[in-house]
Amino acid sequence: MDLPAVFLWVWFAALGACFGSFFNVLIYRMPREMSIIKPASHCPHCKRKIPLWHNIPVLSWLLLGGRCANCKEPISIRYPIVEFLGLSLGFAAAFLAEPNHWQNANLIKSISLFWLIVTLIPIFAIDFKYLLLPDTITVGGILLGFVLSFFEGSIGWFSSLIGILVCGGGLFLFTVACSKILKKEGMGFGDVKLFAGFGAIMGTELAYVSLIIGALLAIIVIAPYRFFAKKDMQAPLPFGPFLGLAAPISYLFGNTIMVGFDLLVGV
Repeated sequence: MDLPAVFLWVWFAALGACFGSFFNVLIYRMPREMSIIKPASHCPHCKRKIPLWHNIPVLSWLLLGGRCANCKEPISIRYPIVEFLGLSLGFAAAFLAEPNHWQNANLIKSISLFWLIVTLIPIFAIDFKYLLLPDTITVGGILLGFVLSFFEGSIGWFSSLIGILVCGGGLFLFTVACSKILKKEGMGFGDVKLFAGFGAIMGTELAYVSLIIGALLAIIVIAPYRFFAKKDMQAPLPFGPFLGLAAPISYLFGNTIMVGFDLLVGV
């Protein structure tokens, strides 16, 4: 299905803000092993349930002056920041999918890019601090990618299925081999599921391009940081953020990167 890109910019920005609101719940509850469904959104001070009209992303916080409507205690500014970040990334995803505002945009491409970009919020917020990746994001990516593969404009269900099996299975075998040979964990199972989701969305080749880019980003950032900060170089690495950051890059430019690499090798 094709729609004028300008409509997707607006709708995906609004959807990103809603995702940001959900991510606030996920970021707080998931590391604490709390249900993300029950209880419903409530004030952290008086515990009163927040009604729907007081839970509009960004806008409600501003209209209420950053305070609970019931007990008047302050509500952290983190909530509207995450929601606005979701709004901004949602807009960016739709814009990158098709920057010409009256050009018809591929809806499947827009949804795929939206997921790859907006989910960076909980990936960064949770994995860097807790070395965890929520199933809502990892398994959700696998399911979303496979469902989208049945629609026109996608990579096709067979390529999606192969992407899940080859990417998820390959990284899982690598992790097992590292644990057996090196006597240390290679990657967490969350990374495996996240990578399988990338395979479901963009196929095997582009997913493995994202793996290479993610590994390079991790080396460039983590190694100098741990060296100068005198951190343990053998400590577990939060690889999810780097893999997640590499995914939209590969989705958009992976084919160009592969062509450039082929030319470089040919030379």
